[in-house]
Amino acid sequence: MKQWHGFEKIRTLRENEKNEVRMEYEDAQTIFEHEATELYKLLKKKEAMENKYQECLQNGDIETVKGYYNYLTYLTPNIVDVQKRVNSARDKMDHVQQKLTDKYIEVKKMEKIIDRKKQTHLEWINKQEMMQMDEISIRKFTER
Repeated sequence: MKQWHGFEKIRTLRENEKNEVRMEYEDAQTIFEHEATELYKLLKKKEAMENKYQECLQNGDIETVKGYYNYLTYLTPNIVDVQKRVNSARDKMDHVQQKLTDKYIEVKKMEKIIDRKKQTHLEWINKQEMMQMDEISIRKFTER
């Protein structure tokens, strides 16, 4: 057991690191979803305003057309700003996801090392038992 006890501690450490990164990823994902939802709402609002703007263009009401145009002009920089925030949040989420994948791989490596150490130890125990059985058999045979 002592052969893999140190590896168990390392695996536990790596597992804790993975869990921390998983929480960081969930936070990044939540931020991305919030920003993306905000962008979606702004784009829907802009689409509705553009439709109303087109209707007013056909009806010919100049003051209303001017109001819709000003509002659309106001929305466009906001949309660009939110798009930048969405892209930034997406990049951060992707970066943290890569870190999470790396941590997951590290944990799997440690589990594999531990499994191999345990398997090697079991094989060694079996070999020792077989040698003892052989030795007992030889003694029994020579005693007859």
